[in-house]
Amino acid sequence: MWYAIIISFVILIFLFACLQIAFSIVTPKTRTLEATKRLEIEKDKTLFEFYDSTLTKEDYLKSRYGYSLKLYYFLNAEYKKYIVIAHGHTYTHHGCIKYARMMYKYGYNVITYDQRYHGDSGGKNTSLGYYEKNDLYDIISKITQEFGEDIFIGTYGESMGAATILLEQELDRRVKFCISDCAFSDLKLLIQEQIKSYHLPKFIYVFVDLFVKVITGINLKEVSPISSIKNSTIPILFIHGEQDKFIKYHHTVDMYESYGGKKALFIAKNQATHAYSYFSDTLEYENIVQKFIEENIDDKI
Repeated sequence: MWYAIIISFVILIFLFACLQIAFSIVTPKTRTLEATKRLEIEKDKTLFEFYDSTLTKEDYLKSRYGYSLKLYYFLNAEYKKYIVIAHGHTYTHHGCIKYARMMYKYGYNVITYDQRYHGDSGGKNTSLGYYEKNDLYDIISKITQEFGEDIFIGTYGESMGAATILLEQELDRRVKFCISDCAFSDLKLLIQEQIKSYHLPKFIYVFVDLFVKVITGINLKEVSPISSIKNSTIPILFIHGEQDKFIKYHHTVDMYESYGGKKALFIAKNQATHAYSYFSDTLEYENIVQKFIEENIDDKI
């Protein structure tokens, strides 16, 4: 009897640990807008000079899932080109300001937003791209309704946001190009790699996936950017930091090598860690993006 009690107790502890891992993935502790603003200012104190002087308006969109999404517009009336930028896991739209400033300089109107479960947007959990891709699709629909069906639209994402844009483009012919910074190629693979990095047994993944399914209604294997780009042909710029320990850069290299459309690859050096490629060498990063646009994108409208 005591053996049965001990075994049952061990099983309960094991299942509880798996549940906590699942919660850390889809209901993580997120940073507040105040915290992300402070972090971005620490990286570059001039970012909010652009933000405060260029932010045109804020708006909300009711998602198809019932929660509100907070949108931020950086507009210039002379441009007919638009880009929507998506931020990463646990962060807010403040992580997009560096890219917004760059793309605005290159002649784009910019719309950023807080992804579901982040910032000032609603939602009970994050799905790391599965539901977020539909949010992005609906944001693009809102933009085309506001500014015209003839506008030129691209998407840009960082980390989870990069996965989101790669998943969304499969559904949306309106998107003319993507810039993906430090995306994972496949969420199942990423979680398995992280489980391994903590020296945990591989079979834990099965239970984590089960709990994620219970919490969000999705399977981790359904979030696979490398599968979403399989039949795409739009230009995609793949970026990753060489020293990224969270999402290793082979994820981006694997996507680049498998992609059959117009493409470019930039692996940032200078100790570029996760989501830090832009700051590791800002001048080179901006030159790479500008060259990609000039050589691969017909945005002269």
